[in-house]
Amino acid sequence: MRTVAFLSRFALICNFLFVFCLVMQRTHDFIQSDAISGTILALGWIMAPFVNLIVCVLYGVRLLGRKPLGVRPWLVMLNFLFLLAQVFTHFILVS
Repeated sequence: MRTVAFLSRFALICNFLFVFCLVMQRTHDFIQSDAISGTILALGWIMAPFVNLIVCVLYGVRLLGRKPLGVRPWLVMLNFLFLLAQVFTHFILVS
């Protein structure tokens, strides 16, 4: 249960960095340091969809097994909504 809680929080951080990446993409890159900008891009643009997908699959497995999720419902809904936004951004807006 602690693993699900940790991954849920890590996914939430990656999701916020995903939104930050969208803002940086639509505006100019206002972060001066290349190291910080690269870390934000790696966690927000590349890692966020994968971590979020793993977390949502874990939620589904725990729900199907009728086990408690171990995290707050708002965190579950927020991660799921971010997953929908990431799928939309990465697969539908590509063309």
